[in-house]
Amino acid sequence: MFKKAVVAAVLLAFSPAINAQDSAEEVGLRGELIYGDKSAKIEVIEYGSFTCPHCAHFATDVLPKLKAEYVDTGKVRFVFRNFVRDRYDMAVAVTSRCTEGTDTAKAMTETFFAQQKEWMTSDNPYEQMSSIASDAGVSEESLSTCISDRGLQEHLIEMRNLGIERYQINAVPTIIVNGAKIDAHSYDALKAAIDAAQ
Repeated sequence: MFKKAVVAAVLLAFSPAINAQDSAEEVGLRGELIYGDKSAKIEVIEYGSFTCPHCAHFATDVLPKLKAEYVDTGKVRFVFRNFVRDRYDMAVAVTSRCTEGTDTAKAMTETFFAQQKEWMTSDNPYEQMSSIASDAGVSEESLSTCISDRGLQEHLIEMRNLGIERYQINAVPTIIVNGAKIDAHSYDALKAAIDAAQ
């Protein structure tokens, strides 16, 4: 059942003529994921894709250092925005938001990046996605309802399109420090941009 719902969801996302469930109420978590003090003077935004190996590297190797040195100390607010590129990316992005809790969404986001190689090379990626959601406390019923919801998919596409319009994004991850794109996504490049912005 989950696989059929995912297929319907990704077909809808990239082919608007497909009919899917429309909910009177919003399903799933909307908006960006924010880490740290919302009033921090420096804002670092990442536009990332779950199927991008460089984004997985950023999530597992760069982001923990950024959190330790700048986010947890109150100097930086880190913002993650989805940049959906393909059907698996859409399926994972929706799955990671099949919750009302920001902490659960963050935990699933981190797990999907950490286990990217495993679920992307799996014989049944959808089963792996369902397993990660289940481990995070999302029931199969909630997941099926959420992943077939038109509004959540359109929200993620709008997030991507606004990123393209505002920042001319043509690659991921795209990192923005206080409104300015930086050319690289290594920790050294990010640290230099943050230090220059202070």
